[in-house]
Amino acid sequence: MIMEPGTETSEQYHRSGAWGSTLINAFKSSPRLANAMRKGEYKKPETAAFRFGRLFHDLIDPGSGFDKKNKIGPGSDRRTKAWREAEANSDANLIPVDDWDQLHRMAESVRANPFAACLLESAEHEVGFRMEADYGPYKIQCRADILHRWSHIADLKTTADIDDFARSISNYGYHRQAALYRHIIYRECKKTLPFSFIAVETIEPFYRCRVIDLSPEYLSIGWEEVEQALKDIGDRTRRDQWNDGGDAIQVDPPGWLVNQHSQWRAA
Repeated sequence: MIMEPGTETSEQYHRSGAWGSTLINAFKSSPRLANAMRKGEYKKPETAAFRFGRLFHDLIDPGSGFDKKNKIGPGSDRRTKAWREAEANSDANLIPVDDWDQLHRMAESVRANPFAACLLESAEHEVGFRMEADYGPYKIQCRADILHRWSHIADLKTTADIDDFARSISNYGYHRQAALYRHIIYRECKKTLPFSFIAVETIEPFYRCRVIDLSPEYLSIGWEEVEQALKDIGDRTRRDQWNDGGDAIQVDPPGWLVNQHSQWRAA
């Protein structure tokens, strides 16, 4: 099923009970936590970084109504009398001056990148997909930040350091996200689409932007991890068993410590 832009709010999408990349990443660490999140029994607290990222997505999406939903606030300090009065007299979400400037400079950086600009041109934003899984009695879903039907998928990411984004890919499971999105959209259109990340820094002065593609090997590893998780989710769904396991484990020393002691013994 394709969910056209505006069909569901972000909250409705995440309350659907279907498994998306966020839940699968959580499942890799804790099946119990992921299932509680899926059922709405636990919701991770929203961070300032998450809210800022959501605002940036809306600013990039021309159909989000960013300028109607948000206005620049009277300064950067929410604790002032002027801010409280402005909030009381405004139906819009007020954004501090510094954040407003940062958001728009980041957006300018994205549009100044010729590869990112090409991906944004004539694209659809926030297109959702939901369907039955191949691996058990449950549903899977994704929501593409940027979609060209049926030729390309792209996802917006913010980062403190663009040069460190490669590490973020493995740390946050972005390779699994890319693999899952390609799998779901392939099932819809029967085409394997290229997937790109549009990453932009949140740090001045330049708010650098890069378009980043994963190698075929990285995408293959992502799919292997996703497929194993989907099989495990299917098995646990049938048995309704979500315990984490690992109540008693043995921990090995890290490689650097082993090497250090090997050098000492050889000395």
